[in-house]
Amino acid sequence: MATLSLQHTLPKLPVPTLEETLAKYLHSIEPLATPEELERSKALAKDFLKPGGLGRTLQQRLLDVDRAAPYNWLDDTWWISKAYHEWREPLLVNSNWYILMRNDLNHPTEFHSTAENPAYTTWQVKRAAHVAQQLLDYAETLFSQSIPVEKTRAGPLCMHQYTQLLGFTRLPQHGCDRLVHVPFPNPAKHIVLIIEDQFFKIDVYSKSGNRLLDGDLERQFLNAITQLRTIHTAAPIGLLTCDHRDAWSVAREHLVVLDPKNRASLQVIEDALFCVTLDSSAEATKADRKEDFAEWAKFGMHGHGGHNRWCDKSMNLIFERDGKFVCHGEHSPCDALIPALIMDQIVRKPTEMNAPCTNAIVETPRHLEFVADSKTQEHIKAAEATIAALSKNSDCGIVYFDEYGSDYVKKVVKASPDAYMQMALQLAYFKQQGESCATYETGSTRQFRNGRTETIRTCSTDSLAFCKAMEDKAVSAQDKVKLMRKAMAAHSQYQREAANGQGCDRHLMGLRLCMQAGESHGLFQEPVFAKSAAFLLSTSGLFAGDNFVGTGFGAMYPDGYGINYLAGGKTLKFGVESKFDSKKTSTKAFGEILRQALRDMRSAVEKTLPESELKPVPKL
Repeated sequence: MATLSLQHTLPKLPVPTLEETLAKYLHSIEPLATPEELERSKALAKDFLKPGGLGRTLQQRLLDVDRAAPYNWLDDTWWISKAYHEWREPLLVNSNWYILMRNDLNHPTEFHSTAENPAYTTWQVKRAAHVAQQLLDYAETLFSQSIPVEKTRAGPLCMHQYTQLLGFTRLPQHGCDRLVHVPFPNPAKHIVLIIEDQFFKIDVYSKSGNRLLDGDLERQFLNAITQLRTIHTAAPIGLLTCDHRDAWSVAREHLVVLDPKNRASLQVIEDALFCVTLDSSAEATKADRKEDFAEWAKFGMHGHGGHNRWCDKSMNLIFERDGKFVCHGEHSPCDALIPALIMDQIVRKPTEMNAPCTNAIVETPRHLEFVADSKTQEHIKAAEATIAALSKNSDCGIVYFDEYGSDYVKKVVKASPDAYMQMALQLAYFKQQGESCATYETGSTRQFRNGRTETIRTCSTDSLAFCKAMEDKAVSAQDKVKLMRKAMAAHSQYQREAANGQGCDRHLMGLRLCMQAGESHGLFQEPVFAKSAAFLLSTSGLFAGDNFVGTGFGAMYPDGYGINYLAGGKTLKFGVESKFDSKKTSTKAFGEILRQALRDMRSAVEKTLPESELKPVPKL
């Protein structure tokens, strides 16, 4: 069955009724609103819903948008621009995601410098070539539509996002960015190697049209490393991709006007299937679990001051001297789950120490030239200042919890691991802040054609009651667990509704976007409306992630947390990011509190179990 063979069978994303959406919204604000705010919001919702009211008009306009949309009223019309491309903040930290990969099964303990340049190691080059080769294998399988269609009990899932990853680049434009790519399947026959802020076009097919093997790519990478001695070093243009989007738009426009070589070089990067970076820092970052992998997580988030990156690229494979591997990507073409699933597959095959080689005739790696002037140097200097401020303020870490994992949650607690981990995050935040906050969890709508996400509003009256009970010593373990199960059930119900296109956030967004000049409604102007969408906890779960050390993305708000988590059978991992300049947050402190929350939940559950069910949980 071809990868895209069932796309035509998928339904369009539904437009919920006004009544369903307003009821869900009002229920979601209860734990966040004062009694007065809640009553005002209910009255405003009633006015919005009345016959002839603005809500009825907006709903009809949205239904017309849906009728005109070929596949998906949200994705076809607004999603990528409103959710991503109109946001002008730098991609670094704020939008891009990262994955820290586990070491290769053949990972050595000693690393030897290459003969071509002591700044690089032979293992680093070997692993980079091998992983790139595995991704190219996957690309060929995808382009031939041989990736199986993913299915759930509800039916097939949309596979469109798999076609939106390789060969995609976000192009900076004033006010709203664009994506540049060629139609699927991508015909590009090259990747780009980034070393010491220099860019090299690497052909991955021989002149006779055959794919290169690991050993051939090693040879290509080493050839580019050798060229570093003789090339005319270009300005570090990649730093500009880390800057504010409008600043990068101005800088890029200046570059393409300045000299035709600049557009030619930019187009090679933008058309490449993906980028590979070999980092030449004297020392690799520390992967110290006792320090929550903080140094390595920061490297995954923004590297060494943004060097050796092309933040606009949808997929970047980054390798340090000791062979540690980070995948870093731009978020807008597809949700991070898709590259995570791909990475989980391609890193399973170990790197061969004596890699196969075709010795085919292939184009020599071509150094991409950039012509820069004093204005470009000013742009680069400004970008460096932006990057320095962003990286200095980014408080990253990977919180490991190995006292139990999803196996325990399923077998002993008999609960959904995702709902359980969400309640742990709610409890940890409540412990630290003394209150709950608006919480975003990614809900997938891939059961619909071109479906992306819907917001799961985790914070509820039930989760707040659970948190209060857990912190009250007077409440019995039985009552604590009862409230925990009620909160998890409410979360799971919202998760199912969101997956069915029946959340409230996307619908409310569509209604607001249908308003015309001069139109407004008090419902959207109430302070609690903004508060309920100011997600101080921005969260997203992936899967077990046994091949990952951790994953992460940035917090949405200065006083919030960005949390990406992995529910492993024996270990739970949380990639956490906050801001150092916030007086309310601390990644290290939150990690410790989160561990205690998980212990407290387990303790409460076990106090309610018969002794026959209490078994020691082995650690890793």
